[in-house]
Amino acid sequence: MCHLILIGLPLLALSAFWFLPLPLAVPTFVVLIGATILLYAYLMKGARRPAMTGIEAMWKALGRVRGVHDGIVSVWVNSELWSAWAAEQLREGDRVKVIGVDGLRLRVRKILPGAAEGTSGCHG
Repeated sequence: MCHLILIGLPLLALSAFWFLPLPLAVPTFVVLIGATILLYAYLMKGARRPAMTGIEAMWKALGRVRGVHDGIVSVWVNSELWSAWAAEQLREGDRVKVIGVDGLRLRVRKILPGAAEGTSGCHG
């Protein structure tokens, strides 16, 4: 459907020359081509935005350790509770950064106190 709109708007603009007299067709053509260019620009802006959902959104997200039970770490990231593992020892309350995703388990790295990592995604 999207392709029909992107191809259809310029064709609609050209059809103005078939159905309208020339003094009306030219301004109509200019307005429709201008609208098409604005729509293309808006769509390209949206295509360049970073991922907001899925695994891609988890990359480099910040969180906090909620608990450690038998070697399984529970971390709170993006308002969700995840199972995770880390190379270093973690304690409840430690701040962590997601460095990878393995299936449904996150790989995290401890953020050292005083590190300038920011706090987005580290609620709870």
